[in-house]
Amino acid sequence: MTRLVILFAVSSIAAPVCAASPPPPLAEKFLHDGKFAEGEMASLLALDANPRDDEARFGLGVIQFLRSVENLGKALHEYGAVSEKATQPFLRLPVPKNDKPSAISYKALGRVLDAFAADLDRAEATLAGIKDDKVKLRLRLAKITFDFAGTGKDRTTLIDLLTALNNGRFNFQKANPEFRVHFDRGDVAWLRAYCHLLSAMVEGYRAVDEEAGFEERVKEIFPKIDEPSTKTEPNWIMSGLKVVDAPRLRRMRLHLVAVCELNRETWQYIRKETDDDYEWLPHPKQTDQLGLPLTDERIDAWLRMMAQWEGLLKGERLLPSELIPIAVNHKEGGLNLKKLLDNPPVDLLNWERIQKKGIDAKYLEAEEGKQMFSVEAVAAVLQLFDGPFGFAYAARLN
Repeated sequence: MTRLVILFAVSSIAAPVCAASPPPPLAEKFLHDGKFAEGEMASLLALDANPRDDEARFGLGVIQFLRSVENLGKALHEYGAVSEKATQPFLRLPVPKNDKPSAISYKALGRVLDAFAADLDRAEATLAGIKDDKVKLRLRLAKITFDFAGTGKDRTTLIDLLTALNNGRFNFQKANPEFRVHFDRGDVAWLRAYCHLLSAMVEGYRAVDEEAGFEERVKEIFPKIDEPSTKTEPNWIMSGLKVVDAPRLRRMRLHLVAVCELNRETWQYIRKETDDDYEWLPHPKQTDQLGLPLTDERIDAWLRMMAQWEGLLKGERLLPSELIPIAVNHKEGGLNLKKLLDNPPVDLLNWERIQKKGIDAKYLEAEEGKQMFSVEAVAAVLQLFDGPFGFAYAARLN
């Protein structure tokens, strides 16, 4: 009897200690307060004191990623962007209304996107330094706020941002009102992949001269637009976009290769997990916080598609001749996309030239004995992700 009393007393004392949750990570307070710059500095100082602290490094990478989003939003707010009218990537952030916007120009928008890409590169480099396979970053995402207006008052929550991008609210807000997520090693690779994907989009856009028609494309988004420096040519669509910075297309390709590689790494880690701990990107036996559960069939199909794109981007697969538009005066052979992007012609998208002369032979290779890009793998993903939430699934996976 005495032993039972002692055991009960000891277990009663010990139980709260065992059940206690770890303290919030350093990054969370700064994320909730919307003080990203201060949070970045505090995290850098913490890493100076303990370079092996991968939780602090993970938190720093998240702060830097979200700060890149906030900086982009501040720039769009300065130019009075009406995000609900935008369909273009990067312009859909739900920024507050600006009654005194500055006038936007093609070159000004280019500088905004270049700054965004530089911010993303910094975040990705931080995340790439994480080595601990057991790293965890426990965050309550519902209280994360952005100061897009730069006033400290008219703030946008992460929930507002996700709702706007998704065109509707997710169901998780009832079951998980704090939007608690415990990010782990697989999510490190996932966020790195997203940094690369967004950077690739910027590089692709900035590689070519799209000033022609700029005013027409953005007139419903930006209230004030500067006069273009060049007049739009009547046949600018058929004459194509001129490549003005060819190395950017190579950098775009390399970013996309990294996306493919990191997708594979993401699922290698996630599929090994045996816990079920407020997962961001779960395998089928784990609980999904967004209400968008994934099946093994969908994951496998996604990875097969990414392998096809990876092979194409690395020049290990060719784009088959039958997939090249029939209107093109096409020479024999499959297209080596790596050669095309690493050494593009100035008039890369000149459809008049392509239809008359075809694709330059230096970008073509004999198909016999070569691996071909399989459009069936892409079609399988489109079929599996068909439905009202198909885009949300795909966007979430990268």
